[in-house]
Amino acid sequence: MSIIEGALKRAKKADPGGERAREAASRAGTADGRGDRRQQAAVVSAVLNTYPVLQADARICEQARVVLSESDDHSDTKALDSYRIVRTRLRRALGSRDAASIGIISAGRNEGKSLTSVNLALAFARERKQNVYLLDLDLRNPSVCGMLGVAPNVEIGNYLAGAAPAETAFFTFGVEGVAIAGGTARHVNSSELLSGTALPQLFQYLHSVDPQALVLVDLPPLLPSADALIVAPHLTTTLLVVAEGVTRRDLLQRAGEMLAGVNVAGVVMNRSHEAAENYYY
Repeated sequence: MSIIEGALKRAKKADPGGERAREAASRAGTADGRGDRRQQAAVVSAVLNTYPVLQADARICEQARVVLSESDDHSDTKALDSYRIVRTRLRRALGSRDAASIGIISAGRNEGKSLTSVNLALAFARERKQNVYLLDLDLRNPSVCGMLGVAPNVEIGNYLAGAAPAETAFFTFGVEGVAIAGGTARHVNSSELLSGTALPQLFQYLHSVDPQALVLVDLPPLLPSADALIVAPHLTTTLLVVAEGVTRRDLLQRAGEMLAGVNVAGVVMNRSHEAAENYYY
């Protein structure tokens, strides 16, 4: 039984810039990629420190169900455990890869892919194994920045349009080991922006400044546009999010057909009423 078939069975009805980063790497003495792990870690830290810091709004994060920190709150504990499970399964799927890019996708809207993207980025960052870069490429309906209550100085759409260098699109928000590139503006020409040379150059930029980077990508929904399939070839793997009581069986079937040839690591059931031990992936 394929991953998509398993999900169906359970579904309910319904040239980039980078000058500052490279200068930081050079000052650390490892711009050419040589040196031991300690030197490499220094470079990575220096890279993140070149990005502006925007303070996340804790109230907005709580309302959006973004788990900013580990706490004793029972609901947060259950959410953390769920994301740890997904993180562990993804680590297994990635195998021995030190660096990877993971797309988070859904068949349609309002199925929880953006929340999954943000909380997964935070879950990976808590491991302290590598830095995590989250890209919001849902250009028609960006929501990552909104969930954090921040407005970036430079929107990722501006970078993709050639109006800004890559490194200016990133910011941090008070959580160690995570950088985000996103926006709040909606782009009707999203397919054209994603089809240009700027997107592969963005991945090249991240690889050049942080060879061990883990890149998570909040992808557009699969069915409304071609955007997700434009981005998919640049990714190591994808994660499909479905929502209990929201994702329709026929739309999930169509999504499975469209994802033929795309590496899908697994499926996450969002808003599931099942016990944690039955949380599937």
